[in-house]
Order: sequence, then structure tokens, then C-alpha cells
Amino acid sequence: MTGPGGPRPIRPGPTCAGRWRRAGRSATVGYSGGLISIGIRLAVVEPRVSAAVLFAGSLVPRALVEEARQVTVPLHVLLQWDDEGNDRQASLDLFDAFGSEEKSLHAHLGGHTGVPESAGEAAAQFFTRHLT
Repeated sequence: MTGPGGPRPIRPGPTCAGRWRRAGRSATVGYSGGLISIGIRLAVVEPRVSAAVLFAGSLVPRALVEEARQVTVPLHVLLQWDDEGNDRQASLDLFDAFGSEEKSLHAHLGGHTGVPESAGEAAAQFFTRHLT
């Protein structure tokens, strides 16, 4: 993100996290988002994404399950165990499909809107480990 004084850090938040390197103007970026299909695609095609927090709570087309095998960045995946609108087994199968050597699944009891506050704190800690 560029401001009046030049590049400035992007603080960890609900949609992205990262930092700018002033020399060379390259960026190391973390992605965090609710539509896992977008996160899969972005992690595959955008080389600046070096870590991702994904929410296994949305429908993923079969073609993207195959694409998930190409995801190699560290992953922190959140799953709401009792999400009434999503197939839990499909989410677990998608997690298994990710090609990342470092991936973790964080499952919490509750429905789609029952994400505990601690899940956000854990995601921020994940980004701190991988983006600093």
C-alpha cells in the first residue's frame, strides 16, 4: 500500500497482511479471506503471497480441488465443525489436497457464524511467524 510518505506496512487484518520491502519495491503478502476458492487461485498465481489463512466454509468447484494441489505456501485453515451450509467431509478432503508442506487445520465447534475470537488471534500469530 502506498501512502503520502511512500510504501507503508499493511497491518494484519481480516483481509490481508504483509510488509513492503523498500529496496526493490517487492512485497511479501499474506492472504486471509472468506471465499476459499479465491484464496486457492491467488496462492497459485500470485508469487508475492507467501502465507495464507483460509476459511473452509464455502463451496469449492472440483477443478479448484485439483488446483489446491499446487498451493505450496504455509496454510492456516479454519473449519467451523457444525457449519450447516457446508459439507464437512468436502472441507477435510480439500485440506488433504493442499500441496503445502506446512499446513494446519483449526476446527471449532459451532455454525458458520460461530467463529471464536481466538481464531482471529491464532491467524494473526500465524502471519507474524511467516511474514516477519
